[in-house]
Amino acid sequence: MKRTTRFILRSKEAELKDAALRKKLTLTVLFSAVIIPLINDGVLYTLIEYTNSDIALFTLNAVLRYAVVLLRFLCTFVSFGAAGCGVLLYGYKNFKAVPLTVISGSFVRYIIAQFGSWIFCYEHGLINTQTASDVVAVGFGYVFTSTFDAVKNVVLLVICCRLSAAIAGGDPRFTVPREDAEKVRGVNNLKAAFSGSYPFGRMFIFAAGVQALFEIIVNFVSVTMMQLATDGLPGTFSELLSLLPGYALIIPLCALGAAVSAVLCLRFCLTAPAKKRNIRSRLRI
Repeated sequence: MKRTTRFILRSKEAELKDAALRKKLTLTVLFSAVIIPLINDGVLYTLIEYTNSDIALFTLNAVLRYAVVLLRFLCTFVSFGAAGCGVLLYGYKNFKAVPLTVISGSFVRYIIAQFGSWIFCYEHGLINTQTASDVVAVGFGYVFTSTFDAVKNVVLLVICCRLSAAIAGGDPRFTVPREDAEKVRGVNNLKAAFSGSYPFGRMFIFAAGVQALFEIIVNFVSVTMMQLATDGLPGTFSELLSLLPGYALIIPLCALGAAVSAVLCLRFCLTAPAKKRNIRSRLRI
């Protein structure tokens, strides 16, 4: 009886490159989704509250506020790029650690870092609240935001998984470059990342749109609504304009983030070893 079997030609060098890429992707997501947000949304936010009422430290306070926002967006899109690359190359089943780290990072950022920092500032008199119920309300707000962020990340990762399945199935519309593809360098990185030949552009433009919607909703619910509840509806046009700075940077930062994610994903993919060849052989039994 004849039976067709399949064996895979493996290269030791390719296996080492593959292991190095997996480690690099895992560490990139670990730092961008967990470790740096702990410092950024925890420690730096506390420093902002410490310097908030000190006129002599006004400049430092302003720099910290912008630095926290910029670093938060950067970490979000770096984790998108690395996680997206991992899912596209290996699929979810073969690379679960990275997607799960991105999802758990939502709770680390908002509950451990941000709410933990808020509690610290509250206990040290840097934040004044009227009743204990205010603390509960703030805690509920952070739980809601972290859950909302986790759901958003799940949706984006599911889309990456669908693209990965299409690529593995040989869909000609979706290809991912590897080390055997033509290298792109310098200014061509951005052009190649958004090329129609690869899925990076549409994938991360969509991710940036979802992130922008998330930021607008969270900002409106947690900041604008709170300010309106405290101060009432704007009475003048200038008071209305005072509500807008919180939204001004969202769209440009998300657009920049899409470019960062796409280029990062492209560069990671180009370090992946060439796809292993499957060879069929006939055995006589």
